Amino acid sequence: MGWLVTGTLMLILSVSEDAIRWVSGLVGATLFTSTLFFFGLLFLMIICLHFSIRISALTQQVRTLTQHVGILDHEKKILEKKIHQPPWQTSTSNLEQT
Repeated sequence: MGWLVTGTLMLILSVSEDAIRWVSGLVGATLFTSTLFFFGLLFLMIICLHFSIRISALTQQVRTLTQHVGILDHEKKILEKKIHQPPWQTSTSNLEQT
């Protein structure tokens, strides 16, 4: 969605000379192309910041999921050991298992 809005605004600014003059006056740029490049670079910096935040959140999720998978794998191995034990050794108390 952001790409469409930014692309549309850049297209309007590049086609409409009055709009680019007004925006260039607000920014204080002397060349119109520098105004377009400025807003293009600003948009790219915002995109990089957004993706950096998203990657950090996904890294935390991957860490949490890895820990959960490790715990589940450990529990699975314990249950597999219990299944393969002879019946006379399965009557151990809960204190001995932990």
